[in-house]
Amino acid sequence: MIKVSVIGASGYSGIYLIHALSLRQDVSISFITSQSFAGKKLSEAFPLFIKPAFKKNPISNLLFSAYDEDTISSSSDIVFFCLPHGESSKLIPNILKKNNRVKIVDIGADFRFDDLKIYEEFYGKHNFAGLNSKFIYGLSDVFYEKIKNSQFVANPGCYPTGALLPLLPLFFKDAVDLKNPVIIDALSGISGDGRGLKLSNLFCEVENSVKAYNIWSHRHMPEIKEKITAAFLANNKDNKYKDGISLKVLFTPHRIPIARGILTTIYLKLKDGISEGEIFTLYNDFYGDSPFVSILESIQNCDIKNVIYSNNCHIAFEAGKNKGEEGFLKIFSVIDNLGKGASLQAVQNMNLMFNLEPDFGIPEYSPFP
Repeated sequence: MIKVSVIGASGYSGIYLIHALSLRQDVSISFITSQSFAGKKLSEAFPLFIKPAFKKNPISNLLFSAYDEDTISSSSDIVFFCLPHGESSKLIPNILKKNNRVKIVDIGADFRFDDLKIYEEFYGKHNFAGLNSKFIYGLSDVFYEKIKNSQFVANPGCYPTGALLPLLPLFFKDAVDLKNPVIIDALSGISGDGRGLKLSNLFCEVENSVKAYNIWSHRHMPEIKEKITAAFLANNKDNKYKDGISLKVLFTPHRIPIARGILTTIYLKLKDGISEGEIFTLYNDFYGDSPFVSILESIQNCDIKNVIYSNNCHIAFEAGKNKGEEGFLKIFSVIDNLGKGASLQAVQNMNLMFNLEPDFGIPEYSPFP
């Protein structure tokens, strides 16, 4: 039995994580924290846990608690942190002092960056820099071998997940012309902004509204750029790249009036001589063993509706065919920002960390119609 604690359990990612784990027979959720619901039953705060399936499951009567590092460290095999940036890095040191074998998955941003200077430029001073290098970037379908041997995993952001799954295979295989920018437009449901009360997220503000935001300053842009740069350099040891590469990434996020889901559109230039058929083969070879990433033959099927409430990612693409468009590629991906972009990818990472099959116990619901 895997004993689990969830810190910051009353946010969207925390509750979805608890729901996914509560359906498993090999997991015991021993401790959940929430500042706003401390002392309340889970089923009182979130009535979705009132149902017959949970009558014999102690999950219904589980209490939200205040943060207690002694209880967490003594009753957990793995701890999930679902906190705003800057918070988990304050708490993890004392947990590890009391239990240096506990596994950690951080759904927040504190340990996603290899280069702490980039983190601090966009997020502020890091609270536990000494542990940063021990965290593996938890893009499960790409870095699964490293995750299997890791005690600490940093879950990717939702936008980076939707962008990196289609981009990394191309950069690992050196298929992208770096003289041209990589342009990323991403459209996300409102849940991507969390449960906190914001005027901009009220129903009357978002209904019938689509708008861009943080067009030059979104914190997920440097995360995307760092990872695709590292992928390129991993297979290009030429001395001319010893100081890195000059890669332009233009990322524009948009908020759309749906609850969940991300559609990512990517525009890039391929290196000369690479055909659309070769890209299809490249993707299928790269993700051939993944239970969650599918390469579609038609962009018409690349629809958010086909992946919500799942850990799946669908990818489709088309190469330019008209005069002046030769060599350009448009790529589309869809994920559930709370599933693949957060909680279910965290469960996939847990599976890998405990040497389970990556898709073991990960729920999937049909959203159709």
